[in-house]
Amino acid sequence: MEISVKRMLRTRGALVAAITALAVGLALVAGHLLLTVIAMEPFDRTGYVLLTSVLPFTVGYFLALWVVAPITEQLGVGHVITRAVLATGIGATLWFVVLGLTGVVTAVSATSDVLGIAASPGLIGAQLAYALQQALTGLVVLLPLGVLGGVLQWVWRTAHPAPHHIEGLIDV
Repeated sequence: MEISVKRMLRTRGALVAAITALAVGLALVAGHLLLTVIAMEPFDRTGYVLLTSVLPFTVGYFLALWVVAPITEQLGVGHVITRAVLATGIGATLWFVVLGLTGVVTAVSATSDVLGIAASPGLIGAQLAYALQQALTGLVVLLPLGVLGGVLQWVWRTAHPAPHHIEGLIDV
């Protein structure tokens, strides 16, 4: 296990993956802000949404493109799309985990503060179901953006090949 972590941290290609993930994350922030303005909603929930959805998705997408399934110039377009779909799925999974944990913690703390009792399993289940619904919806909605990011990263890598070998967990 220790060898795997050290190997992962020495994996090259983090900069291009970070730039791709940052661009996708900024597109998500811009989209959220635009939808908030169009719907004339207050901005009071924007920070919560960014911390529980956009940030986890972007971090998961980055980690997938860096550690799990990096996109290199040697790949064909089919493999690039497959890896971008995988990266989008990993981003959505991290989104589910963060939103689910936040929802469960909120349900437990709010119920015990108000009623003096622990949260019911139904309330916790509802929070987890909501997190799953949001993450699955996000996966479907963000899939084109995630694939576009992966394809653009591949185009950039093709024009600027890496001077060193890049591989991820999926390649080993």
